Amino acid sequence: MQVLPLLATDALDARIAYYGDAPVSAGQFVAHAQHLAQALPQATHAINLAENRYHFLLGCVAAWLRGQIILLPSSQATGVIAELQRDYPDHHVIDDASVARHLSSRESAAPTPDWQLPADRIVAIAFTSGTTGRPQAHPKTWGSLFHNSRLATEDVLGGPGSSVVATVPPQHMYGLEASLIGALSAGCCLCDRRPFFPADVRDALRRMPAPRTLVTTPAHLKVLAESSIELPPLHRVVSATAPLTVKLARRIEARWQTEVVEIYGCTEAGVMAHRRTTATERWRTLRDGTIVQVNGNAEYRAPQLPTATPLQDVIEPLGDSEFVLRGRAGDMIKVAGKRTSLQELTRQVLAVPGVVDAAVFVRESEERPVALVVAPGRQASDILDALRRQMEPVFVPRPLLIVERLPRNDVGKLPREALLQLLRQVRP
Repeated sequence: MQVLPLLATDALDARIAYYGDAPVSAGQFVAHAQHLAQALPQATHAINLAENRYHFLLGCVAAWLRGQIILLPSSQATGVIAELQRDYPDHHVIDDASVARHLSSRESAAPTPDWQLPADRIVAIAFTSGTTGRPQAHPKTWGSLFHNSRLATEDVLGGPGSSVVATVPPQHMYGLEASLIGALSAGCCLCDRRPFFPADVRDALRRMPAPRTLVTTPAHLKVLAESSIELPPLHRVVSATAPLTVKLARRIEARWQTEVVEIYGCTEAGVMAHRRTTATERWRTLRDGTIVQVNGNAEYRAPQLPTATPLQDVIEPLGDSEFVLRGRAGDMIKVAGKRTSLQELTRQVLAVPGVVDAAVFVRESEERPVALVVAPGRQASDILDALRRQMEPVFVPRPLLIVERLPRNDVGKLPREALLQLLRQVRP
């Protein structure tokens, strides 16, 4: 049976995180985790709702030391949490208040222990909404989290010693693997904050030592690009959860003299591939990961994953480790015998001058695409005129409606039901 360390470093003074205004060493982290583990109630599962990233990481490790499985809800909405509690009755809840209460004494450093977990042990269950709206459970082994986060740190985030500031929630797989577990598996240093506004992002980055990596989403990058905020030197910006336009990536790179790298992943497999957006349309898998076509459908395979993961995207393989993403399978539409993807149509709408955000989608009863567009000062008719010059007529959205903002969730995604609800509210 393969076992893997829970904390890869054995150096007591290795920097794990910044908590409040102070750095946390590996020795201090061990002391905090052991103290918290002793205080946790006996249970099979722990629902981790901590928003402070250091609290969240401590809650995970403490629960794992007690043999508990962390539950990662898709959101912190009251109904979502209540359903999770009903489905997993033998549980307790970890939140910021409970963790902070047990850290008030600020334990002194402890020797780093020989913490090990079986690679195939299920340590977390992530949840995504299914087609019925009921969350679907995706068990995660320690081996998949350890290796994915280590490879993401080494291949994407900047390597051991990188300081990571993230705007995405820790309960999301992207946030978990790209901004948290790397502190355990690969020696990166996490920021306990989850900044939201541009000034918050600037302040969080300033308190972290170089080299700095910002882990975020296209929605947050748009807000940053439009602000007057000056950021400290950035080694790298990492984006995921939604397509990133080359135009925005170039703007970010030029403004802050950095590199913008996109991550491709899903809840089922975690982080799978990456690319520098301004340099290539090709995605490269993490080391030892491969893309395989099976009966016309793409699968991702990696040594740390127990089984192959079918992908819900239209992928053009370019060898085993590179591919071009053509869009989600569910995004492909056919109108009057012509085919395209909603992602490509959205890209074309975003390219119209004055458009700052957009969503192109179809209603279930119609094949013709519709669009909701954020474009302050622009008229819908002007945007439609521009689209008619670059789109085939059958794909020009009808209607195209101007809205104040789109209903993006915590990680910048646009739930379909939220789009339909907004359309019902604003359609004349």
